Amino acid sequence: MAICANDTAKLIGRNATLELANGCADTVPLESEWLYAGALTTKGFDFSPNTVTSDADDTGGFQESLVTNADFTISAEGEVRVADKSDEYGFGQMVIYFPTEIKARRQPTVWVRLGFGPVTMVGYMTITALSGDAGTNDIVTFSLELKVADSDSVSIVEAA
Repeated sequence: MAICANDTAKLIGRNATLELANGCADTVPLESEWLYAGALTTKGFDFSPNTVTSDADDTGGFQESLVTNADFTISAEGEVRVADKSDEYGFGQMVIYFPTEIKARRQPTVWVRLGFGPVTMVGYMTITALSGDAGTNDIVTFSLELKVADSDSVSIVEAA
């Protein structure tokens, strides 16, 4: 089997990575501070643009749409471990961190890094949804949603 530098094959899901790091919006975490989010089964992103439309009478009969901004969301689902691994942010830490911040009247924010094929997305984000599910005979699972907390922190670059 050859290892080809110019391979453009399809991306397999487990090659998309989601990492989290604690910190404040004004300081990007060091490489050593990033931890895998956990045992994820899915991860994804959505830009959800917000638009306005023009009904001007010079549009040739078609309404024109303009993007004014976007609601950038990163989401993930995963399986809960009995104990988080040492290289993971993990579900346990998230479940302790989230209510601690809410009770202190602070926003539950984390740095997020999503490696998705040819791009890496980084931003300081707010945990906007965190839930778990435990069926009687099923693996215990969780869902996580993150939205931009500081728009100046968001960067999307070509992956190294």
